[in-house]
Amino acid sequence: MLKKFVSSILAIVLLAGCGSKEGKDQGASETQNRQSCAEIAETLVNDLDLGDSVTEAKTRVVYGSFFNAREGDEGLPVTDAAAYLPAEKNSDTVAVFETTDAETVKTLLETYLSAQKALSEMYSPEEVFKISNAVIDTNNDGSLVVLTVCSDIEAAKAKVSEVLGK
Repeated sequence: MLKKFVSSILAIVLLAGCGSKEGKDQGASETQNRQSCAEIAETLVNDLDLGDSVTEAKTRVVYGSFFNAREGDEGLPVTDAAAYLPAEKNSDTVAVFETTDAETVKTLLETYLSAQKALSEMYSPEEVFKISNAVIDTNNDGSLVVLTVCSDIEAAKAKVSEVLGK
């Protein structure tokens, strides 16, 4: 009787260890398939045909421009970032941020856009419309925030939604 009981328990334990790895594999492949901020930003620049009007910014410039901070500053909810900033006298911008707090990042981006709008009103009034209609969007889980400023607002909205998987 004891022998049957022990062997039954042993069989159950062994079978439980042979369960499906589907959930684990799915999570791993999702992480592997996820693009970096730099890849997403580059995709948007290419898809929106902004290559001539923007230049890729260095990481320290990205943090300084958008958050008046340095990478890794305490309290900044951004873990990765990439941006293409205006190359000429325009306001075309593409920026992608990986974050732990999307709402805070969106608020900081709104502050950035307000400052850019004020500058444009004085120096480049034709750019105010683009800045006023900038696209700021997040993916479904709130881990990515994308900012896009360009002439073709509808195309920007569609491409941002596409890269965010919406």
